[in-house]
Amino acid sequence: MTGAQPWRRWGARGLGLAGLALAVLAMVYVAQVGGHGAGGTPAASAPGGPAVDPVEARPLRIGWTAWADAEVVSLLATRLIEDHLGHEVERVMADIGIQYQGVAQGNLDLMLMAWLPTTHRSYWRRVRNRVVDLGPIYSGRLGWVVPARIPPADLDSIEDLRRPAIAARLGGRIEGIDPGSGLMQASERALQVYGLDDLRLVPASGAAMTAVLERAMRDPDRWVVVTAWQPHWIFARHRLRFLEDPRGVLGHTEQIHAVARQAFGRDYPRVVELLSRFHLGDEELDALLLQARDTGPAAAVEAFLADHPRRVEYWVSGQLPEAG
Repeated sequence: MTGAQPWRRWGARGLGLAGLALAVLAMVYVAQVGGHGAGGTPAASAPGGPAVDPVEARPLRIGWTAWADAEVVSLLATRLIEDHLGHEVERVMADIGIQYQGVAQGNLDLMLMAWLPTTHRSYWRRVRNRVVDLGPIYSGRLGWVVPARIPPADLDSIEDLRRPAIAARLGGRIEGIDPGSGLMQASERALQVYGLDDLRLVPASGAAMTAVLERAMRDPDRWVVVTAWQPHWIFARHRLRFLEDPRGVLGHTEQIHAVARQAFGRDYPRVVELLSRFHLGDEELDALLLQARDTGPAAAVEAFLADHPRRVEYWVSGQLPEAG
């Protein structure tokens, strides 16, 4: 079939996210709404409407966190499931550890941000026998990032940061994100493993990190190293690069998986089929996150769906449309 190969490609962070108190409140909320629709009749499609799976008439609950990629991907999945499969979806914001626990206990149906095999290794080991891995939906990387304009001859690797002159040029700082996040924990280890005695890791937040980076990008003489991850809108807006990590402390490229509660495939077989085909490319997702920053996540998702009708058709139906 003409154009089939590109469609096959489409099918193919212990990051600190919300505060623990917010996470606990989110799970309390999940517990409170858990019985909604219990004992109801199976959902049915309206005449001429989308077909739906035979499941109790309660919302499908998807865990997410207050990070740009998690918000946009969960919104995108929600629109596909609601508009094309006929299920109501409830997005529940919670810390990443609470999400793993919620899916394992059946309080959440899905989470769409399991960073495997390395970043979320400790979470995965605790729940892997009580959840179902539905496979990867996009790829990601954690690391230390610098403006691409900094000469690689001067700063190309984390090992280069041991040089006092380089540390001084950076003001003795590595700009961090949320304290306690997986990226920050790995960054603390990197300071020790590489012997970076002249640098300190400055905890802040994702928003603070991007603000520092934005200021540095406006000043051609300013050097900065930030703890960051991809996908992120900063890679669509600026020319950046990861520092080499020869000792592998910060990890390598990983896959972000969808993870479901046990029996999810029995209750939502068509959602499982959709997610098996749901995939986003690296640069494509970076661009979508930048649009979400500029226009808002909901508007960016609406525009993306409108601009990619053939992709949506493939995700939903599994059909490979003819190239138009």
